[in-house]
Amino acid sequence: MPEGPMPRDAETVAATYATDVLVLGAGSAGCVVAARLSEDAGTQVALIEAGPAAWNEPWIRIPAGFARLYASGKYDWRFHTEAEPGLDGRSIHWPRGKVVGGSGAVNGLVFLRGSPRDYDRWAQSGARGWAHDDVLPFFQRMETWDGPASEGRGTDGPIHAAEARHVSTGAKAFIDSAIAMGYPRVKDFNGPWHEGAGPMQMNVKGGRRSHSADMFLRPARRRANLNIMPGRGIRRLLFEGTRCIGALVKGPAGLERWEARREVVLCAGAIGTPQILMLSGIGDGAHLAEMGIPVLHHSRGVGRNLQDHFLQRMRYRTKPCGTVNELWNAPLGKLQMAARYAWDRRGPMSIGAAEANLFARVLPGAEEPDMQYLFVNFTVTTYDVGPDAHPGFMFSACQCRPDSRGSITLRSPDPDAKPVIRASYLDAPHDQRLMVEGVKYARRLAAQAPLAALIEEELTPGPRAATDEEILAHVRRDGGTVYHPCGTARMGEDDLAPVDPLLRVKGVERLRVADASVMPLIPSSNIQPAVLMIGERAAALLRGAARGG
Repeated sequence: MPEGPMPRDAETVAATYATDVLVLGAGSAGCVVAARLSEDAGTQVALIEAGPAAWNEPWIRIPAGFARLYASGKYDWRFHTEAEPGLDGRSIHWPRGKVVGGSGAVNGLVFLRGSPRDYDRWAQSGARGWAHDDVLPFFQRMETWDGPASEGRGTDGPIHAAEARHVSTGAKAFIDSAIAMGYPRVKDFNGPWHEGAGPMQMNVKGGRRSHSADMFLRPARRRANLNIMPGRGIRRLLFEGTRCIGALVKGPAGLERWEARREVVLCAGAIGTPQILMLSGIGDGAHLAEMGIPVLHHSRGVGRNLQDHFLQRMRYRTKPCGTVNELWNAPLGKLQMAARYAWDRRGPMSIGAAEANLFARVLPGAEEPDMQYLFVNFTVTTYDVGPDAHPGFMFSACQCRPDSRGSITLRSPDPDAKPVIRASYLDAPHDQRLMVEGVKYARRLAAQAPLAALIEEELTPGPRAATDEEILAHVRRDGGTVYHPCGTARMGEDDLAPVDPLLRVKGVERLRVADASVMPLIPSSNIQPAVLMIGERAAALLRGAARGG
């Protein structure tokens, strides 16, 4: 029997609280669910979050602050994968937001839905009612598109989205080079079709991060029926038979029992949600028995189907062309960037992870884009160190729809123990082939005018990675995550899907999941808008259930 916490019947509860709907996790989706449900004054809502409430943290508000947040780890769960066989045994850091707002408060602000076909594939996989036409109204409901009128965009939602306010010389050359290769200039990456190049869309309002904690939850804080409780780690769910009645939470003064009169909504993310389900006795029975956890409901799919986008950074030494490297290392460069941002919320500090974007078809016969390229106006080896000393930029070659699947399992029955994360990167032969061809395609883009005129040297993968075998070997040594884990409690109709298309956990009552874990298949691009959409859809389902709909 593995070592763990005290027996469950020996736990001493310091306080008990009750509410109508208990939302567990104040990440991107959890903030949406809690805020939307609290619009009904007759519904008492409690929102539990392990991290702090950082309402006035300046580095969260400033788009470029994502790099500072990453390096500091201040609001990070500090997850790491196990040694990855496909990456030469490397363990990969998986930053996840541990703060009210979750990963949406600390990410790179890329705001892309992916392809409409992604959601049709959800429905085809068994998530009935989640095809693109079904989810489009919820994408529209949660956003305000601060750009030219575009089909399918929202006009009065809480989250503001706009094209990058600063497009550097390198980013313009990146877009123009893609157009020279035959790609269109995309009017709206979140419109009916996303193939082509253009400035990046970001979730910003007036040059500041626009995320669910700030735009959904902050205005809702004054409501008497909403109780936001940060600094409380979720130990496990509570049940009477198979009916979920609440959760056991570790608060500042000890264990707290939170009871829900109507429903519990688990919004702890692609890592936290399967961990909490398993700690509560919902998961693969053999694994739970190994951990010494009583089995409430045998559900083999909990923790399976883990997906993430994988990338290889193409790093280039360039001629001086206004890269962040140059400003960062100049005597007054940092002051200049800060002054520009303070003056009009523009310049490099108004940009998140990328300035421009290209969706491209790389493999022969591809019916839609299979690679995404994100242009970044600086080079880093790691964000912990900061920009390199020489002028440089990079673009990340990212798989749109990887075939490899990983898993989340428990390390021990102790809720404080980090789970075992196996991403299984490059496990599928298709993923290996696509990454190799993706690097070769990026090189063709870099050799295209006007981009080629700015580049002096390819730093990585570099000239030593010439053959397919050498490129793959380099990718195994150097490639990494795009920070988009999902799929670990997927919705569907088959026996391996832990959640049904109404987001209800199968085998139990009054428990739903609303976060990235329910995605059957990873979207073709950054997943933040899809997570917000899931929050909107979950709130609508819950309100319908409360009305008997």
